[in-house]
This record gives sequence, C-alpha cells and structure tokens, in this order.
Amino acid sequence: MKDILLINDMPGYGRVALSCMIPVLSNKGKSVFNLPTAVVSNTLDYGKFAILDTTEYMRKATKVWEELDFSFDLIATGFLNSLEQVDIIKEFISKQKNSPDVIVDPIMADNGKLYNGLDGRNIENFRKLIDVATVIIPNETEAKLITSMMNDPIKDVAEKLIQMGAKYAVITSVEEDDEHFVFCMDENLKFDKIYYEYIDTSYAGTGDLFSALFISQYTENKSIFDSASYASLKTTELLKLSLDIRDKARGLPIERFIDIL
Repeated sequence: MKDILLINDMPGYGRVALSCMIPVLSNKGKSVFNLPTAVVSNTLDYGKFAILDTTEYMRKATKVWEELDFSFDLIATGFLNSLEQVDIIKEFISKQKNSPDVIVDPIMADNGKLYNGLDGRNIENFRKLIDVATVIIPNETEAKLITSMMNDPIKDVAEKLIQMGAKYAVITSVEEDDEHFVFCMDENLKFDKIYYEYIDTSYAGTGDLFSALFISQYTENKSIFDSASYASLKTTELLKLSLDIRDKARGLPIERFIDIL
C-alpha cells in the first residue's frame, strides 16, 4: 500500500480540499496522511471566511517527521498560504529518501480570475513549486496565470509548464470551440485531449475531487491519460447526480456517492 501525503487546507464547513480528498482516497484503499496549510472556517465561495495560517505548525511537523524518518510514496499539494510554505514543502521533499512523486494542484483561480481573497503572491507561490512537480494539475485559468500566457493556445501553455519543470501537465476545464476537455501532455510533449460532457453547474471542491480521483489511478501505475480519463468520467457522473443540491458553495456530498466513486 502506497503512503500518500496531502498538503492542503482544511475547511470547517464544506466538502473541499482535505475534507474532500481524504474520504475519496481512503475509500480507494489508499494510506492517506495530511499536512494542513490553513484551517478555514468555510469555503471561499461564501464570500466571507476566517482563516488560520498553519505555517509554523508545518515547519514543526515536518521537522518531527524528518526526525522520525517518515517517508511518503506520493506528496500532493493544494492550496498554499505563503511563499514560506513553499520553501517548507520543497525542503521536506528534498529530504525524502525515496524520491516521491509530487502532484501539484495550484488551487487559486477559475473562470479567468483569482479566487476571492487571493492575489499575485499566490501565483508566484506555484511558480516556485513547479520545478519539483511530477504532475501539475491546474485548470485552464491557473495554467495561464502561472505561465503568463492568458491568450495563448492551450498546447503552448502546457509546453511552457513542462519547460518550467513539471514532468507532466494535466490541464482541466479547458474550453475551445464549445468543446470541453482535459488537456494532458507528457515530458516528451506527447498530448491528448480528454473530452467530457459539460454540466452547466459549479460546485466548490470539484477540482479537489478530480485530483483525488486522478491520484487514485496514478498510484496504481496508470498513465496520466488513463488517470485523467477516469477522473473526468467520475467527476462528471457526480455532478449529474448532484443537480438537485442548492448550496453549491458547500461542495459535493462525497459520502452520498462514495460507492459510485
């Protein structure tokens, strides 16, 4: 069984980030551990929130883990609260003896703009982290912000992410000519478009769900293309089954659909 470390925020209210990914990966039979980058009162979609920065805790926790010789097969990062946290994570990864895969989900933006309460510093955080990424999984907006290529073709954006240090790029929520797809590119610049049925709705934590499902397959030695295809299929299925839920800021009800996942 592979040990997976999730580095992401923990919301008190809402099925996003750690509260979404932990049950999904646990249900998939994964050995899951976590390192919170922040404790947040609720999802940012509500427009008002309280946030507790956990940078000092991260520093102390990783130091203890190093002393205890804890190691992980895969480390997945999500929301990061500061450049200091990036430095802590990169140092911790560099001291891992087994060279873990690193999945970077640069949670910060969608629909052409940054999330509520975030700014350019968040973009810089992920630019600093990309050189340790085995796989980077941004949505289209995040990919273009990181590369400063807001008006370029998605293929060029993916190539830039590879040039910046990622081994693989998996760009979600891409829309071109009324078609919706996930764009995947490997280190040899081989690429594929994984088309999916577009559901005209938006739930907090959908990207976290996709990442968790992707990781569940990737850790089974599936290719990025197969992993992204599975994650797209299951995420779309859950969205279709959740159309009756009114409070979309709360996120998808993972427990309700755990058997499907």
